[in-house]
Amino acid sequence: MNKCSKQNFGRILSGLILCTVCVSACAKHVQPDEENNAQVTAELCNEVDRYDDWSLYHDQWVSETFDYERYQWKAGKGYPVKKSQFYEKTDYDKYSTETLMRLAQDGDKAANLELAQRYYYFSSGNLNSAEPFCYMAVVDGFSAMTSCMISSYGAKLAKEMAKNQSAQSDRQRELRLMLLGWIEISKDVDDIFAKRFAETLKPGYQRNDITDAMIENAAQDIRQKLKVTRKNRKPYKETLTVDVEQKMPELWRILEKNKLEEQVINGCINESHYAKQ
Repeated sequence: MNKCSKQNFGRILSGLILCTVCVSACAKHVQPDEENNAQVTAELCNEVDRYDDWSLYHDQWVSETFDYERYQWKAGKGYPVKKSQFYEKTDYDKYSTETLMRLAQDGDKAANLELAQRYYYFSSGNLNSAEPFCYMAVVDGFSAMTSCMISSYGAKLAKEMAKNQSAQSDRQRELRLMLLGWIEISKDVDDIFAKRFAETLKPGYQRNDITDAMIENAAQDIRQKLKVTRKNRKPYKETLTVDVEQKMPELWRILEKNKLEEQVINGCINESHYAKQ
């Protein structure tokens, strides 16, 4: 990381944390190339046809079913959803931090996730406080929190570099390796946004002194630790109301994978009977 990067890391990290909240909006969307355009359009329109509740809102066709599926997927992956029209408040929204901590220590997964989100997304990126809850959220299957772990190690590295800017210390190398290991972990999950976040950061941290084999070993250590922690997870009554194994809606996956604006949906629906309404 160059001098400019060191000086601006905090600002950049804050931006990346925010980007994780609005990952879809932060991605740069472009049209697919001509060679793949026909195939993408066919796949896209096939998925559009799966929904039968499209309605025209201003100049965009929208489906409440599609929107609800996206909401469920985001909730199941651990992304903030409280501003959604579909969100229903729970007791966890009202609990104090102290109460949530007590519940989380007793094994309450929903309380742990609430704490992770409060610290990571809504407390100006309070990463020191967020990390233990983000780690347990990853243990519980919330892939969004891999970004929290990457961000936390990035902040630790920035702090270490600020103390010792003259040379690459062993501690800096250790932190970079852990950060890169967590980036590798993000490839394990079916979460296009977590992967996108990780891929954005990786080029800035890998150096000649860290090989791909070393990164994979670091990732394997993390996987093993997660496995052991998951096995030893303290039993608690099931408090989660979301499905962490839920698949991403295929229409949304096509849009994101090909970096398409949602306006392309209009092209499919205008050829259907909906356009006659």
